[in-house]
Amino acid sequence: MILKVLAMDTGKCPRDANKMLFTLESEKLSNGVARVSLVLKCPVCNYRVVVERLEASRDKDGNILIRRFFTEPKPA
Repeated sequence: MILKVLAMDTGKCPRDANKMLFTLESEKLSNGVARVSLVLKCPVCNYRVVVERLEASRDKDGNILIRRFFTEPKPA
């Protein structure tokens, strides 16, 4: 897994009110799918919120399929 941390002013952690960091996580799954997740993460308690996820794979004909997933904001 590759982890890249970008320090941005993204708000506070709902658990301990520390500054959340915007991170990019990538992984290659055993079924041939490559996944990249954009995550807000607290460096102290490791609370994470997946903001967006991209998945890339190939179909039977060799075409590249890219799927994009967003998380819905929770009501306050």
